[in-house]
Amino acid sequence: MTSTTPTPPAPESDDIRALHAALVTKRSNADQLLWQAPVISLTAQAFLLTIAFDTDKTAFYRQTSGLVATAIGLISWQLFLRHAALEKEASMKLEDFENKYFKMTVHSRPTGDGPFVARWRSRPIWAWTLFLISITGLFPMAERFFK
Repeated sequence: MTSTTPTPPAPESDDIRALHAALVTKRSNADQLLWQAPVISLTAQAFLLTIAFDTDKTAFYRQTSGLVATAIGLISWQLFLRHAALEKEASMKLEDFENKYFKMTVHSRPTGDGPFVARWRSRPIWAWTLFLISITGLFPMAERFFK
């Protein structure tokens, strides 16, 4: 005796529109979260790095500010990478959904056309930039070892 799973009924057009709207909202929210992390992180780091590189402050406060700036930066870097993965997943699901039910997509991934610099992918550039800015907070610690 073989067991077969019943085929689910085809979704109604109202259901398809509702699912599409939910996927569009999910992708949009993921994209907003993706770009909020670097903005908030860079704002906090700018404040802390101003203290860390202020030679009028004592070494303890400079080094502490630098370490905190590095910690915030690395945590934000991980958050950016996580949000990027979630946004990519949501985009792929949305694109597949549109291709399946509408036979076209208006939310497709970029084709890479345009000027040379415009063809560069922004996420890796931002990820590396966030990482590099984060580790600059360690520079005041280097003073301790190289003085």
